[in-house]
Amino acid sequence: MKIEIEDIDSCNKKINFVVPYQDYKKEVDKYYQKLGREVKVPGFRKGKVPASLLEKQFGPDVKKEVLSNLISDRLNQAIAEKELRAIGQPHLLEVNAEEGTDISVSASLEVLPSIDIQDYSGMEMEMKVPRITDEEVNQTIETFRQRKAKTIEITDRPVEEDDLIKVDFTSKMGDQPFEGGTAQDQAIRVGSGQLIEGLDKGMVGMKIGENREIQVKVPEDYQGKEIAGKDVDFNVTLKGIQEQELPELNDDFAREVDAEKKYESMEDMKAKVRVELEGYERDEAKKAVKKTLADKLAEQNPVELPEGLIKEQVKFMSDQANKKQGKEAKHDHGHDHDHDHDHEEEVSPELIEKYKEPAVKALREELILDQLSRDLELEVTPEELDQELQNMAQLLGGGDNLQQMKKEWEKNGVLARLHSRMKRDKTLNAALEKVTLKEVMVDRKDLIADN
Repeated sequence: MKIEIEDIDSCNKKINFVVPYQDYKKEVDKYYQKLGREVKVPGFRKGKVPASLLEKQFGPDVKKEVLSNLISDRLNQAIAEKELRAIGQPHLLEVNAEEGTDISVSASLEVLPSIDIQDYSGMEMEMKVPRITDEEVNQTIETFRQRKAKTIEITDRPVEEDDLIKVDFTSKMGDQPFEGGTAQDQAIRVGSGQLIEGLDKGMVGMKIGENREIQVKVPEDYQGKEIAGKDVDFNVTLKGIQEQELPELNDDFAREVDAEKKYESMEDMKAKVRVELEGYERDEAKKAVKKTLADKLAEQNPVELPEGLIKEQVKFMSDQANKKQGKEAKHDHGHDHDHDHDHEEEVSPELIEKYKEPAVKALREELILDQLSRDLELEVTPEELDQELQNMAQLLGGGDNLQQMKKEWEKNGVLARLHSRMKRDKTLNAALEKVTLKEVMVDRKDLIADN
């Protein structure tokens, strides 16, 4: 089949081709043969209905359907043969189909533009890594210490700050109880801020078995609107007191706190914790610099975007925002732009005005990185995807049902989004190796100020 492609602009093509009359006639004859085996015509056995009678009775519908199918098939063939990255379905512009002659077809098609990535190897970037302070190391070790704390039942003294206590309480506003104002065997850490401000402070000094009336002024911004800004009376009964017994910070603690890390002493523990924290901060800094690199590549390679693609992204971003607000979203999918999408659904001017700028930014970045991955011949292997799935399954506690999780994620689109994220990360890692990257250690307060 002879195919001609006309460039309307970087995002729109015109496809011209001819369907030989003999091909069309062959498909019509095949259709009549199939129809003759299926329809019942009075006076004829099934499969013995003359083609002339079928043509007389069904001709216009048969020709219309055959022509439609042929044009659709040949258009898809043309798109595949010319390796056009289509956005949506082609739109027929003209079909010349006179009886007994070849059929000429022209159609318009919106496509992803071709992109020539500009050389970025001379780019210089800073990766700012916050210094780890002694305080941060000590805070991490204190967290380990808290995990190893023992709780001890206390019976010989009243409640003190930081105690873990068990209480029953009822409450009322004026003379009326309110919903959610009653609890039994409620565990509370005194001074932790988990209760209405002032309530747990009012329990300091209570003894086991004691009953106490405590009045609290509820803050105006309290989430329970029924009692926000009101005076509430609580009747509290103390049922138990516990306190934490923390292990001593010494070499024995360091050796016992984590068998896998094999700390040899407190000094060894502090040194290794510092290395772990520095590794984490370096990973976070690398994520930030990769984001900056993606922005710079998009700025360096301006690309015209198809209007249909922009509308699709606007619709997608609007639906995601609606989802966050608890509304039903109608068009949720990851963005793999190598397949067809339906852009016929109108997107309101208000939505375009609201989301066009971030939509264009996101799409340009996505297309640049997609082209870069093609240039670098990068792909996520099945083994890499399975390994990432295994890691995520372990984090989610579902490692025993990896294949089931994979099927579910494939069905609901999560797997495609994971693959896309991994490919993006792999592409940026490869690009980062080609730029000049300078690691700079900074104080955390300066880093926060810069952001």
